[in-house]
Amino acid sequence: MRIRPDDFIAGFPAKQIRKLLRQSTLSLSVDEATKVLGLNERSALKLLNDLEKQGFIEKNAFAPDPNKNWRNTIKGGALSKALFSAPVSRRAAEQKLSEFMDRVRKVNEAGRFLYRVRKVVLFGSFLTESSTVGDLDIAIELGPKEPDSSKHSELILAHANAADLNGKRFQNFVHRLDFAAQEVRSYLKGRSRIIQLTDCRDGVLKIAKSRVLYESPEKSPVLRVNPAPMKRVRRSIRPKGCPF
Repeated sequence: MRIRPDDFIAGFPAKQIRKLLRQSTLSLSVDEATKVLGLNERSALKLLNDLEKQGFIEKNAFAPDPNKNWRNTIKGGALSKALFSAPVSRRAAEQKLSEFMDRVRKVNEAGRFLYRVRKVVLFGSFLTESSTVGDLDIAIELGPKEPDSSKHSELILAHANAADLNGKRFQNFVHRLDFAAQEVRSYLKGRSRIIQLTDCRDGVLKIAKSRVLYESPEKSPVLRVNPAPMKRVRRSIRPKGCPF
């Protein structure tokens, strides 16, 4: 999604609404709206109700009090990722897409990355007939290169520990575990301001027109199960004429 700097949403500058939705992706309450936007409780409640009517948020059924807690919808999630930069020509976007796919190939071939790209899906304004493109909206699916899950976990931690020794700081253990995957995502993005990456599990793909650009022919590895050896049964020799 691309919005203009002078756009208004629910009576507020779009930038302020984007800021609110970015900070409260999973849970959004009246109290959070007052803190982020400096509103009083009454104004914050009205804003949240207006955002719900416009489809940017929905009641959070998992919250202790669903009537006073919301969460982003797919539309709200798109707004939270929206940019204010100017659109680019289709030719420039095509060049960026070509460079992106080249980086996908390098990720899959380079031994320094612990993940490979299994799938690339393009969606958004690039699939329209417009001569200009807002964002290059791309969804990716990553998979471990090491088929053994235990060995893969060991490699992830060892990679994070090596980065830690070189000055990398992690906020928590979850960020440490995600470091190897985030490294791939950062490399794929290539510091491009128009490439917007998301995961193939993003719900926006259910409602947006999309096109699969790449899908790995490799299937998930299946562990071969060796059958248990059959026990050799020693047959007794019956005496001649014995009925048993």
